[in-house]
Amino acid sequence: MLEAPLEALFTMVELLRSPRRLLLFCFEGLLCAVLVIASSALRFGLEDGLNYPHIAKKAGLVALVLQGAFYYVGFYDLAATRLPRAAFRRVLNGVLLGMLILWPIFYLFPMFEMGRGLFLGAIALVALVVPSWRILFNAVSVGSGFMRRTVILGSGVLAIEIAEMLRGRPDLGLELVGLLARDPSQVDPSQGIIGTYRNIFEIVMEEGVEYVIVAYPDRRGTLPVDQLLEVKFRGVEVEEGVNVYEREKGKIFVRELRPSQLIFSEGFTARPATRRLKRILDVFCAGVGLVLAAPIMLLTALLIKLESPGPVLYKQVRAGEFGKLFTILKFRSMRTDAEAGGAQFAQKNDPRVTRVGQFIRKTRIDEVPQLLNVLRGDMSMVGPRPERPVFIEQLEQQIPYFKQRLYVKPGVTGHAQVRCEYGASAEDMLEKLQHDLYYIKSYSVLFDLSIMLDTVKVVLFRIGSR
Repeated sequence: MLEAPLEALFTMVELLRSPRRLLLFCFEGLLCAVLVIASSALRFGLEDGLNYPHIAKKAGLVALVLQGAFYYVGFYDLAATRLPRAAFRRVLNGVLLGMLILWPIFYLFPMFEMGRGLFLGAIALVALVVPSWRILFNAVSVGSGFMRRTVILGSGVLAIEIAEMLRGRPDLGLELVGLLARDPSQVDPSQGIIGTYRNIFEIVMEEGVEYVIVAYPDRRGTLPVDQLLEVKFRGVEVEEGVNVYEREKGKIFVRELRPSQLIFSEGFTARPATRRLKRILDVFCAGVGLVLAAPIMLLTALLIKLESPGPVLYKQVRAGEFGKLFTILKFRSMRTDAEAGGAQFAQKNDPRVTRVGQFIRKTRIDEVPQLLNVLRGDMSMVGPRPERPVFIEQLEQQIPYFKQRLYVKPGVTGHAQVRCEYGASAEDMLEKLQHDLYYIKSYSVLFDLSIMLDTVKVVLFRIGSR
């Protein structure tokens, strides 16, 4: 598979949460099915083509498989596919993956089989028409008639982050009019700050604003309640900035997070039934994974032993759920004297890593023995990565709410693992924490399944490991 950038790794959950992406996904699925039928009509003539045996079922199957492949190669990361070259490249990757899946299906289920000429013709049409349609959609959707004019109420860190996101993500369908500050002295049109909170009603009316994002933390005595209510009753949508940030970024904005948001939020809790179902999924996946990975584990153990002296498995104490200590298992990827000078974070191009270690880290094979930790109940398949107690003590002093990531079982993989680079500094750990807290807030079995699927993408494209 060709390499896909990290930002392409959107989860299935995010696809379902974005009406824009979901509608596009459904329409392009229908388009793929129509193209299969069109290929039949072109090859056999209109009447015979439309009467080709089971053509509707076959077109539906091809469309379903291709859409799954397009999602998997990142075609529904709308920000990453705005350039024509990127759209064609990802459709080509998806078509190749789809063909690899469809051929065994045709062999195992002859009723879905279609002639080689018909199939290749349909694939060629999809590879040409789908990216061309997407390029046209991208060009039209950024026009003023399709963008909602948006004002951000706030000028702090969160407001600026959201503003930068809107400017860099035309696929969101939001045209930023400007930001509003609390203090008149902060107004600076050259910086995008076009007025103050007290001007919101007149700015909304004059600029034709359809969407207001409230993005500032301290609202005591400053929130223009009457004006916000009036614009809302006039049909303008008003939404919390933190909700917009979480939905589009897939992480929680920790730097302005208040304890009340954690306490009174609808998330950050898991029902007993969800925990039991998650445990069943963990045991099943870990058991099947160990059986399937047994030959790879034996070969890895042999290669580690041949390259350098020392144990095959690396054991280390980590902090688990609610801080409970346990011993994690990994294939050894470093020299035995790697921490002779004390505990330290892994670094990019770490000289302590062996040649075999470099490979098993890139492919995540070094993590496979942790499936035993999952069976023991120390870990889950999905969750925040377990950290060493010594690092937790350090990071709690530097990063707010770092301890809260210990409120669920750590995982072999996680939301942060498929969205972030390997944590090698306090800043990296802050970024990972924002994703971990979002996972804890959105805790569900469906989210776990989507993260597992994305983990396979990370391994295939060799992204995020160090």
